[in-house]
Amino acid sequence: MGKLSGKKLLLLGERDGVPGPAMEACLKDSGAEIVFSATECFV
Repeated sequence: MGKLSGKKLLLLGERDGVPGPAMEACLKDSGAEIVFSATECFV
């Protein structure tokens, strides 16, 4: 069990940085529930 086990995550990625789906792929086996994941453009 990790520190994120049982937690709910909201992932907000950036287009020119780390996109949401990449964070989601890294955290899918963490035991956390990914409630929302999106990639936005902050200009």
